[in-house]
Amino acid sequence: MSDSLPERPDLGQLRRQAKELRDAARRGDTAAVQRFDRHHPSRPDATGLAAAQLVIARELGFASWPRLKAAVDAHTASCRQERAFVAASVEHRVRQAADLFRADPGIARGSLRAAAVLGEAGAVHEILATDPTAAIAIDEERGWPPLLYACYSRWHQIDPGRVPGMAEVVRLLLDAGAGPNTNDGGRPRYRSALRGSVEANNPALTEVLLDAGAHPDPGQPIAEAARHRDHRCLELLLSHGARVAGTWAVGAAVGNDDPVATALLLTALEPAAGGAGTTASQALPDAAAGASAEVVAALLEAGADPRATGADGLSAHRLAVRAGNDASAALLRACGARDDSSAVDRFLGACLTADCRAAEELLADHPGLRDQLTDQDRAVLVDAASRRPEALALMLGLGFAHDVRNDSGEQPLHTAAYHGNAAAVRLLLDAGAEVDARDARFDGTPLAFATVGSAEQAGTPGDWFATVRLLLDAGASREGVWLAGKPPSEEVMDLLRSYGVTPDAAPPDEATEQPADERTDSAEPLGAGVLGEVARHLDAACRDRDLDLLASLLHPEVHWTGVCHDRAQVLAWYRQTLADGTTPTLDSVEIDRDAVVLGLTLTRPAEGARPAPPQRIFQVFTVDGAQIVDIRGYPDRRSALART
Repeated sequence: MSDSLPERPDLGQLRRQAKELRDAARRGDTAAVQRFDRHHPSRPDATGLAAAQLVIARELGFASWPRLKAAVDAHTASCRQERAFVAASVEHRVRQAADLFRADPGIARGSLRAAAVLGEAGAVHEILATDPTAAIAIDEERGWPPLLYACYSRWHQIDPGRVPGMAEVVRLLLDAGAGPNTNDGGRPRYRSALRGSVEANNPALTEVLLDAGAHPDPGQPIAEAARHRDHRCLELLLSHGARVAGTWAVGAAVGNDDPVATALLLTALEPAAGGAGTTASQALPDAAAGASAEVVAALLEAGADPRATGADGLSAHRLAVRAGNDASAALLRACGARDDSSAVDRFLGACLTADCRAAEELLADHPGLRDQLTDQDRAVLVDAASRRPEALALMLGLGFAHDVRNDSGEQPLHTAAYHGNAAAVRLLLDAGAEVDARDARFDGTPLAFATVGSAEQAGTPGDWFATVRLLLDAGASREGVWLAGKPPSEEVMDLLRSYGVTPDAAPPDEATEQPADERTDSAEPLGAGVLGEVARHLDAACRDRDLDLLASLLHPEVHWTGVCHDRAQVLAWYRQTLADGTTPTLDSVEIDRDAVVLGLTLTRPAEGARPAPPQRIFQVFTVDGAQIVDIRGYPDRRSALART
């Protein structure tokens, strides 16, 4: 291939150039005629298209137009393969990345980003020696510089021997001018060099970035680190002063049932007066309901109040009993929690642990127990669908309805599918579960839950291949089940393709202009009365970034689901959000029933990468007695007004 080939050769453009050259020569244009004389002297009278194409080819170093065309076609195919390889390497499709590399081991030649994802330090050094500015060049596809490709690469998982080379590539890029805090400013999906290395669980890259001055907090990489059983990234972040307070890190460690990560995070909170105990108390109910006794013990050791209650008002002890976590319940009682469990709690615990004898004994001892079950109690079947199929079978046999829904509008089939619990899926389908039931939060089917879960729950017990096949064979709708933003695992991808299911269209970037059906005019009167007054104060607090005014509107025990539990935490969250560089723009204010609804556009500055689109959100502030008692966030106005 000639070195004169354009960087992005386009055969159509080259054909147009040939036509323009032909036409110019026929008009007698001196420069065009000279080009013909120089490259096609044997036929001075030939000025047709074929002759013009030969001139173009020879100017680019090729003996003929067919050879130029072949070179362009080869270059185009090579670029297509390089794009596919790089995309697979940073999108967790490790099998595809490995297959593409085996097919072309020289795929990194001439491509800085391909060399970066592979950790080919020698190739990176050569490219940067020729063009040092390539280290900070932003590509057209993702808007990423090479550093982000290096940090989001999964090649250390494919070939652990590449780790030293990947770390050296990051050093070379930093030395050439890439910034350790490179990021796209995205909300809610924030992509940065440090977050990428932590998400990919590459401690070697994480250490290089932190030592080079990467800020450990933006985007909460510590919460991602808390999800890994390998604690090296977590320890590195903590040793470089990463913030734990006000993050989701402890919740992530508890959700991952990791007592070591939980203890590490709580220890980091100890210097803050009461921080560890308060955070541990807030996490205790969830741990009692879903984590091991070792995690509960770590929380109690950090100062958690054994009498802590969850958002639903149930004590940690009751939640442990209801989940069948007897060891956790015993720990809580030993630390001072009272036994406030009921026969219903013990019955549900027996069901969830598939203890048929205990469940039947409780029913015999309490003849009216079934009638005492609330909707919340019956919805425990949704949790059972993620557990041992014996528990689900027992509960179905005891009369629990297969179509019950939890607070998110999910049915048991959604949960079973998401967790790849093929045996539970089979039980529910046999019991008459609707294969295309939609949940209230995402409007997704069980099959969509299964495809998303196959990637998000990778590494946990589950058989998503069998789950997806069961649902497809049961006649599940194939629409909207392969989400471009949340692709399935590679194994499930292959299965879907065998059934003729292809990816959904990639979601468009969030528009900066508000959709017509979401526009409201905040300039219109908000009405008199308490709600109108609160709405006007919220409007002013948001526009002026006035946290003192916001504080005056909040109830001391205001609750923000999944985020904050009181006024101090809400204010700390807003304060930290502003400190992290987020700029909120108020688009709309309206009153809906007992709440004020704010439409907001959130932006955050990018560094070294193309800025991500702004995030559009709606926050619902529920008011009671002139104070805000509850805050919830929604992605669009429709769901905000429906409160789903």
